[in-house]
Amino acid sequence: MCGFAALFEPGRCFAPSLLAGMEDDLFHRGPDSGGTVSEPGLALVFRRLAILDPGSQADQPMSDASGRCSLVFNGEIYNYRALRLALEQEGVCLRTSGDTEVVLKGYLHWGEDVLDRLEGMFAFCLVDRERGVALAARDPLGIKPLYMMHAGTTVAFASEMRSLFRLHQPQVDEEALAELITFGWAAGRLSNCRGIERLPGGTLVTVPLAGGTPSERRFCDPLETLRPDPELGRADAEERVHAALEESVKAHLASDVGYAVQLSGGVDSSLVAALAQEETSGRLSSFAVSLGDHPYDEGRYRDMVVQRHGLDHHEVAISAEDYARALPRAVRHMEGPLPHGGCVTLMLLCERIRKHTKVVLTGEGADEMFGGYQRYAVWNKTRWQERLARLLPTRFLPALWPVAGMRRLGGRDAAAYASVYHDFQAVQEVFPGLVPKPGAREAASRRFSDFCDRLFAVDQAAYLESLLVRQDKMSMAASVEARVPFVHMPLLHFVNSLPHALRAPGGDTKPLLKRIAERHLPHELIHRRKIGLWLPYEEWFADTNGAGEYLDDLTGPDSRLAAYAEKGKLTALVDTCRAGARSAGLVLERLVGVELWLRSLAG
Repeated sequence: MCGFAALFEPGRCFAPSLLAGMEDDLFHRGPDSGGTVSEPGLALVFRRLAILDPGSQADQPMSDASGRCSLVFNGEIYNYRALRLALEQEGVCLRTSGDTEVVLKGYLHWGEDVLDRLEGMFAFCLVDRERGVALAARDPLGIKPLYMMHAGTTVAFASEMRSLFRLHQPQVDEEALAELITFGWAAGRLSNCRGIERLPGGTLVTVPLAGGTPSERRFCDPLETLRPDPELGRADAEERVHAALEESVKAHLASDVGYAVQLSGGVDSSLVAALAQEETSGRLSSFAVSLGDHPYDEGRYRDMVVQRHGLDHHEVAISAEDYARALPRAVRHMEGPLPHGGCVTLMLLCERIRKHTKVVLTGEGADEMFGGYQRYAVWNKTRWQERLARLLPTRFLPALWPVAGMRRLGGRDAAAYASVYHDFQAVQEVFPGLVPKPGAREAASRRFSDFCDRLFAVDQAAYLESLLVRQDKMSMAASVEARVPFVHMPLLHFVNSLPHALRAPGGDTKPLLKRIAERHLPHELIHRRKIGLWLPYEEWFADTNGAGEYLDDLTGPDSRLAAYAEKGKLTALVDTCRAGARSAGLVLERLVGVELWLRSLAG
């Protein structure tokens, strides 16, 4: 995993100081080596985190012997060995043993069709001087970030927005701000800044080096795999998913510098740890955030996994003081407000992991693939409630809709339905002028007529990316590559063909995955109430000498956020959190993140 920037403007010679500054911006993504290619009309900037073939022969930017193509590539191609063999069988000579040259030589041999062969996480930019074009692409599931700026005759790409800020003065995008405040994440193409967009996963952009408008095409659309097959039986599906997951975990262990796992104590990370240990000859290292004796800590369940599979486990204690000190740094690396709980603790955890290894596997993505959220259980419940509601007098309806806002939403729009779980109504009352427009969430939802399909579409096309960006930016802040075996196209192809009766039946969540987990994990760990990344925000923000100081910034005279808020209601929300209300804590972390981010943009 690495970081890069790619700049294109006909005839322009980009200043060495500009390129050096961009390389410095990306240093945390690749402290092992760096390099640039610069010539009239283009520049490529790169920082490397060396994992496969870590020697200097695989440094980037990488060019072929003829000088036709130069490549900057961020990510991992998990089927690179098979692709390498295919190239060699067709007479192609490769001089390195890693995956970057496979992408470069694969393009030279197969052209743009190489994109259809790549399995993994990637973002890259390739200059083809013979064709007179530059190609920028992002993996289908959006695991690796890629930002694009097009201003006048300049086109630029980068792994992080901070590099593009050297070309483009950052300005708040208020459409994105409405989504950031409401959901914690601006979906689709929206970055947090006007004039910079996030390239959608599975997209290829072609930039004419001589000038002109870049063109774009979608080379892969993961939602096209969302075609449930009602004929699939439970036993067959369970075996095939188990085999596909084992293959995915095995592929994600490819590393010349070792690896570890994040272990929360939940089903997803525990299953990844179990499968990874089965493929590892020695003891696998695992790492977890510890909250000590706090009720939110899942240490008892982590111990079950550690003992059963003999892991070399490390607990990383994180205190309220650690959180308060690290919060501004996490916002800086996120390049915006924190989209989910656990960003700060994830960054601190990865800083500890970096002392042991550069690679960590996580359980991210299982909920979006297998129906792990309560909204799927509620969907099942509301199906019969809606039928019953037609037969009952109005006075009985409140008892049928226990989820806040469900009657208002009517259970019809999947994007709005999912938003109930993001404190939608509470935030809108504080910021009535910042109402999200119909966007990527709604577009994904409305591609499908079946409501359950719509839920999966919103989770996979919009919500998942926010988790992946959190994982990428918080791990790369510590120069650690995070890998996500559940977010793998070969696995997704089959999982998205599962009928709803297997993936989201009754009132349970992830039933199929839990049956698979029974083969590897204790029953008690699997069948319990999900905690997730709940942290004691209500306690931490109540500490006026720690994180609570940031709440004063929200309502103080220098508040940037106050310009968008109903001040009385914002003050009431802050007071509610200070009184210890758990429901307000996560919202306030989001708003504190917005405030810190707005201040950083103001200089």
